[in-house]
Amino acid sequence: MKITIQMSRVLFMKKSRVKDSHLTAISLRFTLYLGFIMFLNGCNQSVPDKIPPGVSFGNVIYDTFIVNRDSTDSWESERLSGFNKTALIQFIFDEVFAGRITPTDYFTGEKIPLSELKKMETEGEFSRKNISKIQYDEQWIWDKEKSEMVKRINSMTIAYEVFDNTGKSRGQKPIFKLIFRQK
Repeated sequence: MKITIQMSRVLFMKKSRVKDSHLTAISLRFTLYLGFIMFLNGCNQSVPDKIPPGVSFGNVIYDTFIVNRDSTDSWESERLSGFNKTALIQFIFDEVFAGRITPTDYFTGEKIPLSELKKMETEGEFSRKNISKIQYDEQWIWDKEKSEMVKRINSMTIAYEVFDNTGKSRGQKPIFKLIFRQK
């Protein structure tokens, strides 16, 4: 999966600057929306295993919350305002259940049979609407020929938040990991 990111000065602005500038907020929404569209488009494209000529900066693993966990956090609301979580989750599950990508257990690396995944969902172990986080393992490369940053997603893990009996978050529980390429 290849995602090409054009550098944008609006990605990492402080909350106060985003609030002060309506134009910046619109630019940020557009950037997030464009990134989401590029991600979905990249899911359907065949990416050669050959790394583009350029400079590799190695792999990075990071977590992305795809829900606002604090309704008073205006930056989180703004950050996710152009993101369609429901469509992304539906797309991922459609690809999994169509057999185009194989879900694996996050801890063991073993393939999860589709019947087991359906059972987990049916019996309420997880709900698609409660999925709140995606962990990405990516390789970051500067493509010298195109003068642009290329992110190759090696894998992504889908997770939901787990709470104790008092309602306090205990962390995220992975449902499955999708491996697109070995490192």
